[in-house]
Amino acid sequence: MSNTAKWTIALVVIILIIVGVCYYGSRPTMAPTGEKPTVAIGVSIPLTGNLAFLGTNYQQAVNLALADLSSSTNKYNYKVVFEDDKFDPATGATTANKLVGVDKVNVLMSFGSPVGNVFSPIAEQNKVIHLNAFASDPNVAKGNYNFVHYTPPYEETKLMVAEMQKKNIKKVALFEQNQPGVAAATKAFRESIQGTNIKLVDQEKFNTGDRDFRSSVLKAKNSGADIIMIEGTSPELELLVKQIKEAGIKTKLTSIESFEFSDQPQLFEGLWYVNAADQTKAFIDKFTSAYGNAPKLGGGNGYDGINLLVYAFEKVGDGKTIPTPDQVASVLLSIQNFDGAMGTLSMGQDHIVNTKAVVRMIKNGVPTTIAE
Repeated sequence: MSNTAKWTIALVVIILIIVGVCYYGSRPTMAPTGEKPTVAIGVSIPLTGNLAFLGTNYQQAVNLALADLSSSTNKYNYKVVFEDDKFDPATGATTANKLVGVDKVNVLMSFGSPVGNVFSPIAEQNKVIHLNAFASDPNVAKGNYNFVHYTPPYEETKLMVAEMQKKNIKKVALFEQNQPGVAAATKAFRESIQGTNIKLVDQEKFNTGDRDFRSSVLKAKNSGADIIMIEGTSPELELLVKQIKEAGIKTKLTSIESFEFSDQPQLFEGLWYVNAADQTKAFIDKFTSAYGNAPKLGGGNGYDGINLLVYAFEKVGDGKTIPTPDQVASVLLSIQNFDGAMGTLSMGQDHIVNTKAVVRMIKNGVPTTIAE
């Protein structure tokens, strides 16, 4: 055989190998015969830092949802990869890229608006489903692959205005932290009071990391406000409240959710506030039985988040290959009247599950819903 013929045969073999690699590499990943494919879910939450008490609660809820799955009837196996983002956007960007690039997860879950806003563009760019089950900012849900399961700000502020009117509150002093979840809530509040007799008589902004609020507290003290509304997270939240009390201010405090962003509920004893939707009694009992304590804010959303995703994969998948992100997104968008830990859930065309807000009060250190 001539050298030319040998080179020709070798070239044909190489081409066939390349074509084969490209063809099979482009096909959906298939599990070995007799094994179920595994759907990997990357969950980024604050496991250290000031909000670790909420992050670990969320982690417990996710693990409880996984434990409740039926391995015998499901088409897929499901595993979760947890990452600690400290509720910090910069760290969140790192965890998102690791989960997508290194762990090769099929789905992302994030916690809260600051980190959620970092995850959303990464999910869109990589065409990975992203569900945030704890974000107030609707921008987190923008795009083809991003979804949110949390009570929208307009539901909370609508209830806040109704409660203020019921209590004849007309003048409000507002403290707001500079972060996207707070901004979404305060924007909705400003819109909700338009056309009412409720006025903002003082507005004070502060940044994450601020420690001295005394000059702002003095302005609020002299504003003549009927109530002081505080929107922020730990540790700035606790420092601000302590400085308000140290200033001798007797004006009542209220908030949208913020009182449950603190692990020092005694600071807010006897105060009413508006909160995201209640978790069902069935879920509270199940969680308490498993962990010895009631779930905190966001726990039910995390539990639902896993179940919504599993529902989508099971509905569209064939059990042989992992469904595409577009297929899963289509099912998520179609979900209506889903029985969840946060009640009956339906996905809106804005990619947000809309649940109703409630009025709560801290009683003996425990957040308690006030019956209407």
